[in-house]
Amino acid sequence: MRYLLFWHIHDEELRAKTPEWQEEITEFLAVFENELSQRSELEWVEVLAPDTQAVVVGPDLVLSDGPYNVNGKPVARIWSIRAASKERVVQIAERFAGELDTWIEVRECLEGAQRP
Repeated sequence: MRYLLFWHIHDEELRAKTPEWQEEITEFLAVFENELSQRSELEWVEVLAPDTQAVVVGPDLVLSDGPYNVNGKPVARIWSIRAASKERVVQIAERFAGELDTWIEVRECLEGAQRP
């Protein structure tokens, strides 16, 4: 089963964190992502540019600056996880949520939906 995990946070929230927190989280992410990769559970991870650099394209080619979900927190990081069960993916998300002190969104990828 394949899932995507999303970390939502505003860029200014990240910048407001202490340097010690940022170092601790950077180290945690490097170690934990490596562990997941060694167990063949982490397929890929993406770190997105700040939401201030986002562009939204709407119907009739209308362009708008900023994230699509203006009332919520934008996605900052995405993990693609492959695991034998939803329970295992939730365990992984719990670890991220606990260390990052935030909510992690978990979404199952529909079977057969991935294209080359």
